[in-house]
Amino acid sequence: MKLLSLVAACILVSTGIDAKTFLFPTPQEVEWSGTKATLSKNFRFEGIQNKHVKSAANRYWDMIKKERWTPVQVATDNPPVKATKNKLKGINFQVVNNSAKLDMGIDESYSLIVPEEGGYATLRAKTWVGALRGLETFSQLILADGDKLVAHTATIKDSPTYGHRGILLDTSRHFFSVESILRILDAQSYNKMNVLHWHATDSQSWPLYFKSHPELSDKGAYSSKEVYSPSDVKKIISHAESLGIRVVLEIDMPAHTASIGESHPDLILCGQEFWAAYAAEPPAGQLNPILNGTYDLIHDLISESTDIFPDTLFHSGGDEINSDCWELDQGIQDYMKANKFSSAKDIWFEFTNNILNFITTKTKKRPIIWEDPIKDGGSYPKDTVVQVWVNPPGTYTALGHDVIVSNYDYFYLDCGHGGWVGNDERYISPTQVETSEDLFNYGGSGGSWCAPFKTWQRIYSFDMTYGINKNDTGKVLGGEVAIWAEQTSEHVIDGRLWPRSSAAAEVYWSGSYDNKGNRRTVKTASERFYDWTYRLQARGIQAEPTQPKYCHTHPGACDLNDPNI
Repeated sequence: MKLLSLVAACILVSTGIDAKTFLFPTPQEVEWSGTKATLSKNFRFEGIQNKHVKSAANRYWDMIKKERWTPVQVATDNPPVKATKNKLKGINFQVVNNSAKLDMGIDESYSLIVPEEGGYATLRAKTWVGALRGLETFSQLILADGDKLVAHTATIKDSPTYGHRGILLDTSRHFFSVESILRILDAQSYNKMNVLHWHATDSQSWPLYFKSHPELSDKGAYSSKEVYSPSDVKKIISHAESLGIRVVLEIDMPAHTASIGESHPDLILCGQEFWAAYAAEPPAGQLNPILNGTYDLIHDLISESTDIFPDTLFHSGGDEINSDCWELDQGIQDYMKANKFSSAKDIWFEFTNNILNFITTKTKKRPIIWEDPIKDGGSYPKDTVVQVWVNPPGTYTALGHDVIVSNYDYFYLDCGHGGWVGNDERYISPTQVETSEDLFNYGGSGGSWCAPFKTWQRIYSFDMTYGINKNDTGKVLGGEVAIWAEQTSEHVIDGRLWPRSSAAAEVYWSGSYDNKGNRRTVKTASERFYDWTYRLQARGIQAEPTQPKYCHTHPGACDLNDPNI
């Protein structure tokens, strides 16, 4: 095994890779004491006054004892750690607000002191959610040491850079069992992610039951077994809350709604047309935006959704409208003429403003929309949150909108798996070698519109601050990775999400820069990231491998460039 040069070692130390254990996502401030304390067999949690924190403490204690973690990744910087004479007896919790409502803006900061001489650790937090985040960090300080468990002592001060750190899960293209969703939530909590953006419905199926309109899932779901009942929804929201995770529902509209046509064909246009000219993907069909019946249905769905889902945010979609679909309808053409609209997009902008007004005035929620209605020319109230997937986030913060970043070139985790539309002869390579006429199968997209595959290194390299003017009246709330489910189901979801979502989680929690202004890089994160992948696997999350295990037991040996030069 090659050793790092003195220069390289100094670089690692100067950039903060001097941890006694690998912490992920990395805290904002860590001061290592250089000692390790054996955990007492009578280890106790004291001062807990919140049911979720109590449950989490018991859960983490069981996990710590079960995983008895020994790092797989060999650290390039691993100074000696002295054992304390005194054992670590427990954690004393000091939480200011044990009844804070889990919602956007909740304080997740914490400090954790594991004293260098043993005794009791102290976990301070302003809210019970911050205590949950501190517990996760504490669990990562614990390693197996022979037949003992030891805590590496440190003083940690930590808080998220961004308050919105999420995963978008699409349950329309493929149905995900409740159990698989709960496992996603568990993995999110390990990574200090705090939002599940539930893209529940789309053109392919309508799996979410609504009491006000049971016919939608009765006729629009793939089957009666692939429907989320009220008890399922309650279970998901409850489990998420116990982990300090918010569930934000999205009902996409007016496009991505063909499944509504199974029960309300009178409200859907071009639902019987072949998809290619009238939709981003099959099947075609989008709501008729000028009918009173359309608004009646949507108002019912929004009202019921916002009664059930407690979060302040509600996502009304709004992406990928195909105006050609609408313009097939004579009623739309007459409406455009009567209102002197130059394009069917003007009806889209009007529709969007009407929906946003209903959300803000009738439900008292704050709406999110995809960027498309603004990108294509519309103007909307500034309290509307914009989720960006194409343009740089500064495009919209400059307009006064708060933004959630989901740039498809970095954060779409379904990309790079080839095409999925049927009867596609582009895969036939006439000479079976690359030619100037046949690039599709040789370094091209291979049918994936958003190729290539987004590696963890690419995700980690995204700078959340780039192009954001400090004088912008809008701000970046945070980010989300998206797992669209055309080619993803619960059978492969763990590997599609993890560990790549962990890379995003550190960008969202720790920030693109440390508190000294140094850019966080793949180089400084890699050892922690690689070991974290193994730890996720030990916790029951089937994270996909990122390198041969050899590389992790021989640090530097698999680098692109010789670390000794």
